Amino acid sequence: MQLLKQDVRVPERTKRDLNTTPPVDVVLIYPYFYTHVPRAMLFHPLGIAQLSSLLRREGLNVQVVDCTFLKKEEALSRIEAAAPKIVGIYIMLSMSDNAFMLASEIRNRLPQTLIACGGPLPTLKPHQYFPVFNLVFRGEAVDSFPGFCDAYIKEKSSLQDMPTIIARSRWPGLYYQSPHNGTIFSIPPQHSDEDRLNTLPIADRSDYEHLRYQQFWYDREGFAPATIMTSYGCPFDCDFCSKPIFGNRLRRRRMDNLFEEIRYIKEMGYDGLWIADDCFTLDLDHVRSFCRRMLTENLDMKWICLSRVDSITTANIKLMQQAGCHKVFFGLESGNNEVLRLMNKKTTVEAAQRTLHLFSESNIQTAGFFMVGYPGETYETIEETFNWALSLPLDEISFTVPYPLPGTRLFEKMNHSIEAADWQYENENRMVYASEFDEHFLKCRIEEVYEAFNNRLNRRSEAKR
Repeated sequence: MQLLKQDVRVPERTKRDLNTTPPVDVVLIYPYFYTHVPRAMLFHPLGIAQLSSLLRREGLNVQVVDCTFLKKEEALSRIEAAAPKIVGIYIMLSMSDNAFMLASEIRNRLPQTLIACGGPLPTLKPHQYFPVFNLVFRGEAVDSFPGFCDAYIKEKSSLQDMPTIIARSRWPGLYYQSPHNGTIFSIPPQHSDEDRLNTLPIADRSDYEHLRYQQFWYDREGFAPATIMTSYGCPFDCDFCSKPIFGNRLRRRRMDNLFEEIRYIKEMGYDGLWIADDCFTLDLDHVRSFCRRMLTENLDMKWICLSRVDSITTANIKLMQQAGCHKVFFGLESGNNEVLRLMNKKTTVEAAQRTLHLFSESNIQTAGFFMVGYPGETYETIEETFNWALSLPLDEISFTVPYPLPGTRLFEKMNHSIEAADWQYENENRMVYASEFDEHFLKCRIEEVYEAFNNRLNRRSEAKR
């Protein structure tokens, strides 16, 4: 097991006398429990870090419970001991069961605590979270959730005051369903413009077990990246892609704002970045500005990003390499152009091959995401994709079967045949709708392709010795 570098430091958090610590106003919960599944990627939650920064700016006492390295009872004990006025839980699809479990237990242990949630699935299906939750905040929530919490705490409100509070609510994205008569109160969410995004305080990352996150990444990649976002939104409209939080409009952060956060990340002991933009390379002027600033700042940090295969040139790749780019992930999806058309990818197999060839001549690693068993394809096109993946100059591959996420056109197409959609499984290729493809066959073939790919990598590594 590789040990952390000696110079990795995490600022020691201030130890406060429990007798003088003010009551906790808000507990923010990240309901993911690490299950050690293969190909997992662990990051401290950026969205919660952003909200905690905004809440603390309002003068509220905030506690974060990141469940990643906790047991369920340990997490619940921390929440119960804090006895907050408000609990906020971030929910993605695979965390939904955990979120409901935690919320139900909190309701039993702390009956006067207001329990709210937000994230992709609550944004798309808010009605599913009542009556276990009291409120849902849809969309970005950078204005609505902190604003609501500030008013609720400072006005000394309680659950009994909810009808009055809701009647004068003005917070974008707020969704409420009366427990008495089922009446729904809903304010549409709205996206922050670039000016607003660039006035947000940098995310407060002081609440996490950074050494454990860093150790995970040193063991996996040899360096430790933390997530950051340089832009929000993606104008492309792939059939299977859900973008309920940041939407379709691209908005960029200013470099001064961005690099203040990057220096903070480095101070916390990370020596890399995972750029979590939907697609970092959508605006190549933005990419070039970022790369030049990385070189000027001389931060010596590797970074990883997501990209499409179109429009990147040799000059851009060279600049990215000089600026520390370690790996680029591409949504390649299929080795058949007709299937790509079905997916509305708006790209081609040929474009992918050209771009990957350009990257193969650099020191930047490449990784490909693939999807097999898409509605409308055949077993022959699936085999095309398997063979294509093995022919490409990639350093990493990942396969999935189609998941019709709520809010996507794929969901609308397959809604009539969706079975009990169980989202609690991580990185497991399970069909959640009535597919014409045999799930067992796809699982077996995917594992065979992984094995063939790893054998090829090993042979390539031995040839370089």
